[in-house]
Amino acid sequence: MEAVRRNPSATASGVAPGVGSALRLDAVRVDHPDGTVALAGITLDVAPGEVVAVVGPSGSGKTTLLRAVAGLVPVRGRVELDGRDVTRCEPAQRNLAMVFETGELISTLTVEGNLGFGLRVQKVPQDERRRRVAVEAGRLRLTRLLGRRPATLSVGERGRAHIGHALIRRPAAWLLDEPLGHLDPAERFQLRHRLALEAREQRVPTLYVTHDPAEALAVGDRVAVLQDARLAQVGTPRELYLRPVNAFVATFVDPEPVGLVAARVVRSGRFAGFRIADRVVPFWSGLPAELEEHVGRAVVLAWRAQAVRDAADVDDPDTARLPGVVVSTEFTGPSVLAVVEVAPTARLVVRLPRDRPVRRGATVTLAVDADRAHVFDAATGSALRHPDPGPVG
Repeated sequence: MEAVRRNPSATASGVAPGVGSALRLDAVRVDHPDGTVALAGITLDVAPGEVVAVVGPSGSGKTTLLRAVAGLVPVRGRVELDGRDVTRCEPAQRNLAMVFETGELISTLTVEGNLGFGLRVQKVPQDERRRRVAVEAGRLRLTRLLGRRPATLSVGERGRAHIGHALIRRPAAWLLDEPLGHLDPAERFQLRHRLALEAREQRVPTLYVTHDPAEALAVGDRVAVLQDARLAQVGTPRELYLRPVNAFVATFVDPEPVGLVAARVVRSGRFAGFRIADRVVPFWSGLPAELEEHVGRAVVLAWRAQAVRDAADVDDPDTARLPGVVVSTEFTGPSVLAVVEVAPTARLVVRLPRDRPVRRGATVTLAVDADRAHVFDAATGSALRHPDPGPVG
């Protein structure tokens, strides 16, 4: 086993406590026993106190990424904690705190005993241990439950106690795998911000795996999107939303459905635009420079719901109009999201007032603007052009 360099502040495990520590993955690869690739050369840095939300479809490698950091699967590449190479270290030597959706508490201990168990292992003095347990219990609304055992708790209460068991420590990193999946929406909203706040206050680098793009955008300082075992894109929530690198990221990180339309870039003299079936959506100010080399080529357009309007609400006669048929609707409370088929392989999503009657099978006409479409290469999926949102950061 490769030794971990020690310093005077290191714990007995050889990894320093998580005050100002950082996490780095350098070309980390994980292969399944059958030869399939679970992670394909992931390189990612997580700064002290930074929360990186990890999203991706099932099988993309989200949980495997956490297991690689934790030392639970053999890896190629390098894993560093606070500048120390821990790639060959056993899990117990890495000083990590992990929370899983299905995590279990110690059934023979009370909530108080479960919260303080890790501190006992670290030989934290009793008075300090009790103080930290009381503080964490108050933050997670567990104070009245401290004397109860896990079997007497609800699913949500057990989940909060399991989270508290991890948060109360001072680890080198937090690895959170769907930590709030067992909670109701109100508790999820409160606790995801509590988790992020504690990571920043304690300056602990945190990987936060979630299947929910809205949660990823809300909790992450940055978001890492996994696609087919690879990092498709890493950036701030704003960067990913406004500048997705491909069509997959554009649709995956949006909490709402995104309309995708197959089209072709066309130009005749000064007139240019996107041909969709038998209609053309024009660029009134001329073809953007990014699309000059794609004239005549197939592209995929992505219009977000807020970029599409009901033509009945648009007075401008120059706005392009696409007739279509409503194939589904979703009542969201403030509005209705309607999915409209405007061509055999093209569907757009439009947000309508909640009091506007719209039913499946109804005919509607949508108003769209070429300048408000994200444009992707049809062959590679790579981004060619984005709407101009102003400064991105």
